[in-house]
Amino acid sequence: MWTRLKLMINTVIHLKWIQVIYQIYYKVRNRVFDPISFGNLRGYQPIQDQLVLTAFPFSPEATSIKWLTEKDLKFSFLNLPHEFIGKVDWNYEGKGKLWNYNLNYFDFLFDPKIGSDSGKKFIENYCHSYDSLKGGLEPYPISLRGINWVKFLSINNIQEDEIDQCLYKQFKILESNLEYHILANHLLENAFSLFFGAYYFENDNFYRKAKKLLMAQLSEQILSDGAHYERSPMYHQILLFRLLDTINLVQNNTWQSKELLEELRAVAQSMLSWLVMMTFRNGEIPYLKDASKGIAPTTQQLLDYAKLLGVDWKKEISLSDSGYRKFSNERIELVVDIGEITPSYQPGHAHADELNFVLNLNGKPFIVDVGISTYEKNQRRQLERSTISHNCVSLGNTNSSQVWGGFRVAKRAKVRVLNDSISEIVAEHNGFGKKGLTVKRKFSAIQTSIYVEDILKGSSSLIEDTVSSLHFHPDVQLKVIGNDIFADNIRIKLEGFRSFALESYEYASGFNRLREAKKIVLKPSGTNQIEIQHAD
Repeated sequence: MWTRLKLMINTVIHLKWIQVIYQIYYKVRNRVFDPISFGNLRGYQPIQDQLVLTAFPFSPEATSIKWLTEKDLKFSFLNLPHEFIGKVDWNYEGKGKLWNYNLNYFDFLFDPKIGSDSGKKFIENYCHSYDSLKGGLEPYPISLRGINWVKFLSINNIQEDEIDQCLYKQFKILESNLEYHILANHLLENAFSLFFGAYYFENDNFYRKAKKLLMAQLSEQILSDGAHYERSPMYHQILLFRLLDTINLVQNNTWQSKELLEELRAVAQSMLSWLVMMTFRNGEIPYLKDASKGIAPTTQQLLDYAKLLGVDWKKEISLSDSGYRKFSNERIELVVDIGEITPSYQPGHAHADELNFVLNLNGKPFIVDVGISTYEKNQRRQLERSTISHNCVSLGNTNSSQVWGGFRVAKRAKVRVLNDSISEIVAEHNGFGKKGLTVKRKFSAIQTSIYVEDILKGSSSLIEDTVSSLHFHPDVQLKVIGNDIFADNIRIKLEGFRSFALESYEYASGFNRLREAKKIVLKPSGTNQIEIQHAD
C-alpha cells in the first residue's frame, strides 16, 4: 500500500496544475453531461467555397485495406489484420485500443487502393454510425480524423451537407474537450485539428481558439534546436507532418489572409533541420524512446513534402536542448542520448535510458535499441521501457528512472553534462544515487573507432550487481574470439570488464513484430572501456 502510494506521489508531483484541474473537471462534468452532447450544430453554416490543398506526395505505410467482396474487407493496422464481414464495426477493440484508434483515424482514406467514391462511402457509413460511436469520439482520434476528412474532402472536391454536419459536430466535441489534462503532443494535435476545422467551416470561434493554442504549444513544445520536446524522433516526424499540412492549408487559401504563415514556416524549417541532422544515411531515424518503423512519414517523404510547399531547411545544425549528440564520418554514425525525461509533466513516451546510444556502421544499423512493439500495459511494454533494454548500465533489474503503468514515470534520473565537444561527450546520471551508485559515461570518436568508457562510483558490492548491455541488430552476425567480438570487419575490444556473455533477445522490428537477435551482457568492474573499431 505504502509503496503504491509513494509511486503515485512521485508521479503526480511533476504534473502541471492545469492537468490536475482538467482531470477533475472532465471527470465531474462527464458524469453529468455526455461528452457527445457537445456535438451540436450551434453556429453551423454550410460551407461556401471548397478549400484548396496541394496533395501531399505519399500515402501512409502503417495502414492497409484489402477488398474481399463488395461488403467484406480486411484492415491491417500495427501489423495486425482483421476482417470485417458485412460492415465495419468502428468500436471494434479485439486487437486492442490502439488498433481501434488507428481504425478511427481514417488514415486509410489515402491508401492508393481507395478512390474518392469508396472513401466517401466510408465517411458516410461513419456518420450513420455516429450515435453508437465510443472511442472514436474521444478528442485524440477526432483530431486526427478531422484533419484527414478535411484533406480528403477538399482534395477530391466532395461537398455534402450531411457529411459536413457530421464533421462539424465532431469539431464541436473537440472544442469542448481539448486535452489540457494530458498536454504535450495530444494538445498540439487538438490545436492542429481545430485549426483545420476553422478553415473548413470559416468559423471565427474555432479560429481564435486554435490560433492561440497552436502558437502557444509550438512555442513550448519545439526546442531551440528544432526537436519536439518529448524527444521521440517518430513523434517529431508525425508532428512535423501535421505542421506541413497546416502550412499547406494556410498557403493555399485566402481566408484569414494567410495569417501565421511565416511563423509556421519558420518552425517547420527548424524541425526539418533537426530531423535531417538526426536521420541516418540509410534514411531511417534512430528508433529511440517510443519510436517504431512504419508509423510516421519517413524523413525523405517529409523533405519531399516540404519542397513541394517551398519550405527549406539547414543541412547542418548544432544539437543542443534535445539532449542528443551525433558523431559521424564516412563509415560511422553514432547517436548519443545525454538528455533527461522531458517534458517532466508528460513523460508518456520516455524510457529509462539515460546515457543510451545507437550506432550505424556503413549505412546499416549495428547497435540498436530493443525498440517498441506494443502500447498495451503489459510486461512487454514494461520491458521495452526498462534500462536493461537499452545500451546502458543498469543496477540489476532496477531502472534508472522509475517507469511504470505503460506511460508513467515516478522518480527520474538527473543527467549532468561534464564535457560537450566535437569529439567527446562526458555525462553522468544519479538514477541509482539513492542506492549509492553514480554512472559516468564518456563517448569519443577518433577516426575509425568509437570509445565508450564507463566510470562507476559506489561500493564494490553495488558495482558487482551492475550490468552493461549492447544490443545488436538481428542482421549482425557476431563471433567471439578471446575477449574480442567480431562482426564482419568490425572489432569490439572490451577492457576492464569482469566477464561478458553473448545472449539472445527479442528485437522489436515494428508494432507486434519481434525478431531474435543477439546482445552482449557485460559485468563491469568500475572503470571499463568498449572500443568499436572499423578495420580497413
